[in-house]
Amino acid sequence: MRRLVYILVLMLLFSSCHSSKNTVSVANTKDIDIVSLYDSITSHYGNFSTISMKFSVESKDLKFLPVQIKGTIRIKRDSAIWISVAPTLNLEMFRCLITRDSVKFYSKLQKTYYAGRLDSLTRQTGAEFDYKSIEAIFLDEIFFCQHEPVSDTLALIRTFEQNKYTFQTTSKKAFKKNSMLTLLQKWQVSNDNYRINNVTIFATDDVMNDAKFKIDYEDYEDFNSISFPTKWYMKSKMPNKKFDVGVTYSKITFNENLSFPFNLSSSYQKMELKN
Repeated sequence: MRRLVYILVLMLLFSSCHSSKNTVSVANTKDIDIVSLYDSITSHYGNFSTISMKFSVESKDLKFLPVQIKGTIRIKRDSAIWISVAPTLNLEMFRCLITRDSVKFYSKLQKTYYAGRLDSLTRQTGAEFDYKSIEAIFLDEIFFCQHEPVSDTLALIRTFEQNKYTFQTTSKKAFKKNSMLTLLQKWQVSNDNYRINNVTIFATDDVMNDAKFKIDYEDYEDFNSISFPTKWYMKSKMPNKKFDVGVTYSKITFNENLSFPFNLSSSYQKMELKN
């Protein structure tokens, strides 16, 4: 249970960003300007309102994740992310529901649950959580780390080589008392399908000591004109903590009528997340 919560919190930490076209700055390039590139990326997301997929998670670090995690993810765009973990024989052990302003999950094994505002997890990481960016991680969509107030933001830098575009941005903000957080976010995009091949975030301050978070997306398949990754790998390195996990999607379906049930037993005890 703690490992599942840890994965969720780390994903939220580095998705504390806001998807916003207005953050893009125009740069002179030979092939395509940065605004046109951004438009090409977003136009290749695909026209769908819901997606459902089976998933499995594996880790090279057996101490961190001793067993393979399997389950189902359902997403309703801009509305809800529903995750059910059922490792074997469809016996569910964990369920999570994230909405635009709330997060809740429970463990059937431990008979415990948590429910609170999405930004309540701020005390766990010091980050500001944004639903759209969490959704973007699952869907291979772009998100920008745009922390406010930003004291120094560089224009996006765009390069092209080996049939891939690479662009990046840097921002700084006051993070904790007497501490300044520097964020560098870098994306690599394929010129073939304009999907994000990988995104890397570097965060540096006196406490985090060059924390790094990276996601690589692979094995794209076509689903009725939607090019979608069936595998992605997440690596995170933080002071005294790191993990390396791989996620595989299967049985991917779009635009179905989905339900997002979350019914708690009265016997479950509420969890308190430590600061």
